[in-house]
Amino acid sequence: MRLIGIFRGKGLGITFCILLAALAWFIGNLSQKNTQQYRVKILYKDLPSEKFITPQSTSYLNVELEGIGFSLFKYAFSHHTITLSFNELKKVKKSKYILDNAVISQINKQNYPDVSLSIIEPDTLTIEFQKTKQKKIPVKIQFDIPLVEDYRIDSYQIFPDSVIVAGLENDLDTITGLYLRKKENKTVMRSFAGEIPINNTNKIHYNISKIDYSVQVKRVTEVRTKTKVQLLHAPLSAEVKLFPEKVTILVSGNIEDISQLKSTDITVIADYNKKKNGVMPLSIHKKPSSLKVTLPEENQVEYLVEH
Repeated sequence: MRLIGIFRGKGLGITFCILLAALAWFIGNLSQKNTQQYRVKILYKDLPSEKFITPQSTSYLNVELEGIGFSLFKYAFSHHTITLSFNELKKVKKSKYILDNAVISQINKQNYPDVSLSIIEPDTLTIEFQKTKQKKIPVKIQFDIPLVEDYRIDSYQIFPDSVIVAGLENDLDTITGLYLRKKENKTVMRSFAGEIPINNTNKIHYNISKIDYSVQVKRVTEVRTKTKVQLLHAPLSAEVKLFPEKVTILVSGNIEDISQLKSTDITVIADYNKKKNGVMPLSIHKKPSSLKVTLPEENQVEYLVEH
């Protein structure tokens, strides 16, 4: 047993020495200048909004980096993706774009700042575009905004109110509009404005990157008042009396508009041509567009014809 313990102790010592030597070799190697090859994925930006690249387009590059081992070592664990601007690629022939020295230098500076990019393959990219179609669609925004009591959204503007969308025909056939939602948790009592970003997808591209909006919030109130009923299509050979002559209307809207309301701004009519069983239906014939007007009590009147 004592002999086994001696060998076991020596074994641990030998293992430790081997590990220490390996570590020293590893650190020494990392401090030397080396080269390393990586395969990186390409992401293209600034592509024409109405075009889509085909799966056959170049999507990977092989790069060889040269530098101190410590610097190269970290790239072994990084996400190998580089972004190329389509506008900066030089077209040499149909579907062929070259990576010139300026672009290669930019790739080196942005992605591998502490090492040198010695080789990049291929240096000529194949970029092919699919045939797509475009169509104009309306923009709709749903505002989920909690408002202080007695306040409401009076109106809103969207700019632009329509966008051009590009994509494959089968995908475009399913799109009827751009439907957005603006949600706010904070209670609002004032007008506000902002923008909603629009992101392209693999199948759909938009001609703009954002939608601007402006929302007008106003304080509202309700007022009940009486107004005289006007007779429409009255007979020329007789006099028609209505019962009642005045009816109650409920006017809802912002306080400023209601305070400036005139008696002639709202008209309630009874249409003689629609008389039936001794009554005529009532309807709101005229009102300001900013106000809501309803008939909360009477929706018809009786009448008497005097010849």
